[in-house]
Formats: sequence, C-alpha cells, structure tokens
Amino acid sequence: MASGDGARANWKDPELYKLFIDLCLKESMENGKNGGSLKKESWDRILVALNKEKGLNLTQKQVKNQWDFLKSKYGEWSKIISKTGNGYDPVTNTVNWSTKEWNEYIQANPNAKQFRYTGLQYSNELKALFDGVRATGRFSWGPSKEGFPTDGTQSQSQTYINLDIGSLETPSSPNGDAEKHGNKRQKKNKSSDDLDKQLLEAFHTLQSSDGPTLEECNRILDEMQLFDMSDPLYIVACSIFCESKAHREQWMLLHQKPEVVRKSWIELNGKKLGLL
Repeated sequence: MASGDGARANWKDPELYKLFIDLCLKESMENGKNGGSLKKESWDRILVALNKEKGLNLTQKQVKNQWDFLKSKYGEWSKIISKTGNGYDPVTNTVNWSTKEWNEYIQANPNAKQFRYTGLQYSNELKALFDGVRATGRFSWGPSKEGFPTDGTQSQSQTYINLDIGSLETPSSPNGDAEKHGNKRQKKNKSSDDLDKQLLEAFHTLQSSDGPTLEECNRILDEMQLFDMSDPLYIVACSIFCESKAHREQWMLLHQKPEVVRKSWIELNGKKLGLL
C-alpha cells in the first residue's frame, strides 16, 4: 500500500474507539470547533496522535469519516431520548419500550435498530462533542481523567436480576426450558418470584421479536471489553452467537449481569458446543 493511502481502520477496537473520542473531546474543549466539525489544526493533531499511539497509517479522511459516523449515530440516539416518555433507564442505559413501540419506531427510523437492546456508549461525551453540552457533577468527564465510563451514564448502584450460574446453559427450546428453569428457581427460593418473573418477561419480549442480530451481539461484546480481541474466548463468543437465535437472545439478557456471569456463560457454552 502506498504511503498516505492509509490502512483499514478497525474502529471496533475498544482502545482505538476510546482514544479517538478522547482526542476529539480534548480538542473540542481546548480549541473549539469550526462549524459542525473540528478545526484543521485539531484534525492534524488527532491524526498524528492516533497513528503514533496505535502504530497506524490512517488518513485525515478516515478520521473525519469516523467523526461523521459518530455524529450520525448520536443524532439517531438523540431523537429517541428527546421523545416524550422515552422510557430511558439511566442504570441500564437502555430504552424500555414495548415490542410494539420498538417495531413501529424502527419501521419509521430503520437506523434506530442498533439501540433496541443497548444504549449509546459514551453518550455524555458525544453530547459534549456534537451538542456542545458538558456534563457536570458525578456525570462529568474530561480527557484528564483516567479511562472512560462504561457507558454514557455513570451510576453508583446497579440493579441485577438474580440468575444462578448453574442455569446458564442456553436452552435448545427457549420457551419450554426458560419456564422450567424459572419454576425450579421458584421452588428453591420463593422470595425470588418477582425477579424470575422479570427475567421470563424479558425473555418472552425478545422471543416475540425478530431477535437480536449478530451485529448487535458483537457490538455488546466489544463494548463490554471482557476480552482482548486476541483472546480465544473472544472468538468463542462470536461463534456462539452464530449458533442460534436462542443463544443470541440469552446473551442479550446477560449483558447487564456481572462480568463473572457473562464469562461463565461463554465458557459453558463454548465447552458444550465443542469450541473449548
């Protein structure tokens, strides 16, 4: 490849993705913008920093295209959040619409499908970039801070639905086995009835829809940053998503669970499918 042509940018790389937002936010905060974009000198500094930090040969066109992509993505998310009664849950960073509401909205706004099961990552940072609004207090963030928030919101508490690791095997028949597992947990602990009911309702909601796509499941995996992309378990997880709709649905139900539960599910299904 000739010098200056650039190499294909892997923006799914969590480190590269974070670094890009970090650098853009820093330039925007310190040097301002030129209309709807950054200033030329800012883009020059961002390009040099990305190539030096990641050992890449990106072009200015590539980084500007990524800016446009994120701007479009934020715009789609902003339309959802600006709707009256949007049902946004800041704890899970998701919009709790019914299947009917989502189907109707996606039919009118096809690009919104990416947010059906998960919210916009780094929404506060992207809001600062594209709306010029900086969060304050416990939601604030700046390039001087170490790392990034795991999503656009930061919460000091997190609500989890109880799920025994022993019941993590993905069912071959999602409806029947989900009910069987739910009944088993109810017998073991009656105080968990409400939590089991929530889990089953969420499961049936997913079941009544077209189900999450491979792209959606892989995006969740990348955003979780459970494994480096060179880790064999990352490939195992991607292979599990290809197995069936039931596997993808179960994964989406687990995406707000503790890290140990998600890893156990990948390892368990990897062994069951002969991938480990």
